[in-house]
Amino acid sequence: MEYKTLNLKEFMPSVDQALKMIELEIELSKKEGIKVLKIIHGYGSNGVGGEIKKSLKTWSQICLRKKLFVSFLRGEEFLNEDKMKEIKAICPEVVGDIDLFHANPGLSLIVIQK
Repeated sequence: MEYKTLNLKEFMPSVDQALKMIELEIELSKKEGIKVLKIIHGYGSNGVGGEIKKSLKTWSQICLRKKLFVSFLRGEEFLNEDKMKEIKAICPEVVGDIDLFHANPGLSLIVIQK
């Protein structure tokens, strides 16, 4: 398995807790050989997902500079054919995920390794 999902909505964490959970999941995923991690964070219908979603933008830029992972794709970018083509080449398992066939502001993808 090269593809994994972390459903933050299931736990309803604060922003700080969510970011720590994601960082831990990235480290575990590296050890497991996971290439792409799907984060279900929500888009803000109840307030919590929206704050996590907003924080992920800045957090991901910092993590990319630190080389914690290879790339970060917001759900709104799922319709970008070039970006999705690259992710599908890295991890063919994503092809079967119907969540990725349309723009989805409640999700993000993290490419952990190529």
